Amino acid sequence: MIGCLRGVTFVMLAASLLPLGCGKKGGESEAPVKRTPVRVGPVERRSFRDYFNLIGTARAAREATLVFEVGGLLEEVYAEQGAEVRGGDPIARLNDDILGAALGEAEAGRALAAEIYDRSVALQSKGGISEFELSRLRHERDMAAARFETAKSQHDRTVLRAPFAGLVDTRLLDVGDYANPATPYGRFLDLRAVRVEVPLPEAYLGTVAKGDSAEVRADPYPDRLFTGVVTFVSREVDHATRTLLVEVRAANEERLLRPGMTLRVRLAKRVYDSAIVVPQDALVETEGGTAVFVASQGAAVEKLVKVGAVYGQMAVVDSGLAEGDSLIVVGNRELVSGERVEVLP
Repeated sequence: MIGCLRGVTFVMLAASLLPLGCGKKGGESEAPVKRTPVRVGPVERRSFRDYFNLIGTARAAREATLVFEVGGLLEEVYAEQGAEVRGGDPIARLNDDILGAALGEAEAGRALAAEIYDRSVALQSKGGISEFELSRLRHERDMAAARFETAKSQHDRTVLRAPFAGLVDTRLLDVGDYANPATPYGRFLDLRAVRVEVPLPEAYLGTVAKGDSAEVRADPYPDRLFTGVVTFVSREVDHATRTLLVEVRAANEERLLRPGMTLRVRLAKRVYDSAIVVPQDALVETEGGTAVFVASQGAAVEKLVKVGAVYGQMAVVDSGLAEGDSLIVVGNRELVSGERVEVLP
């Protein structure tokens, strides 16, 4: 029994010693170095606009309260609510019986005074009347002409006309109502453009000026962009809100924007003529600060950068990157400096 155990022990010992004498086969190569696949983009300079977004309220480009300049019964309406008219077009008319009669009387008086004066000129040349009498008749002719113009002006005011091209937004009087200068007829709006009133935080006071371009959007039309321009920047800061009023005029040819709507306005905070701009995804936060990775000689190299303006998915790098660097834009999240990388096409 003991002899059998010794035999087993010898076999096991021999088996355990076999690997100790083995080495690598001749010609066997080292294991390949693992490389992290990445994608890169060239670092270039380009123009860049840094924007900020604000909320504003739409107002009509122009608006007016329609009022008759004389009193009378409303007799006819030419333009109903919502109707668009040109500047000077008639909107409504008062009964003109009394003023029409006064105009006819004044016209007859003007014609008579003119005829008498013309005949008197012929008589005076023959010595039939004195120079003084002719002067009196000339004065009466001129007075009759002035009375006619006054009567005509009063009669013309029985017709309410559009102060500018626009639409009748509201009408407060119906046919048969009595109108007078103290009773508004309605509201009149020019909606070919809108004024957007935007409260601008005083911190941005130096960044916005009259003539700056603006982009306007409305939630009911998410795919539409309305172009605008800054037309007014208030010089007074509201004490309570610490904002100042900025007005943006935006085109509204299709009349989609309405007075009172809440609109989103994008204004340029700063314009860079030449800046290094990178995708925000290329930026990583490290213990040393914000950094990027560039590919150099098959390895990832970490570079600390100073980031300036940020808008949308892009950021301006003020320092830390140079033109021509191969910026790693995909696969950079888990990299460490010096790690071997494979640049994918």
